[in-house]
Amino acid sequence: MSIFQIIDAFAFYGFDVILLAALTSITVQILKKTVLKRCNKKVFTFLPFIFGTLFYAAYTAVRHLSLEFLVENYITVLEYGFSVGTLATLTYVCYEQFLQNKSTVSATEGVIATLIAGYVPNDSVENVAKLIAEAIGKDVLGDGAKKTAEILTENQSEGVSQNDVKLLAKLIIETLAHINA
Repeated sequence: MSIFQIIDAFAFYGFDVILLAALTSITVQILKKTVLKRCNKKVFTFLPFIFGTLFYAAYTAVRHLSLEFLVENYITVLEYGFSVGTLATLTYVCYEQFLQNKSTVSATEGVIATLIAGYVPNDSVENVAKLIAEAIGKDVLGDGAKKTAEILTENQSEGVSQNDVKLLAKLIIETLAHINA
């Protein structure tokens, strides 16, 4: 597609699609960070299209003050809803690739991430490693293994026993002690 075709497509669909796409993108990101944070990443592929269609259907029902309009023009509602989802996905991809600051992982976090891989869900390994590193860093003289075990328990994958969590927490503390010594 040329740039003129892309601009023409947005002109055809209108400003309402752009606003609904922004709302969709924000909604999906909020759900991703809160309610669905342990959900499989593949689900997030379809959420913008589902919410885009739902938001456009709600917008159309309010705009025309009729649910009958939705039933009679369901193909148009689905088409515009899919457009909202597509634009929301495009917006998020552009944000992630160009605007989001990628945080650098410290050596400690890298070691922790390597050790906890398989014990926590793959999509949360970096975040959990960062939490563990912060907890250990704040409490140098305290019981780091206990705090590490608490964090691992909150974020563990299915099938990981409590005994595995305790042993992994001790392994992390011992490994970091030998690296930093």
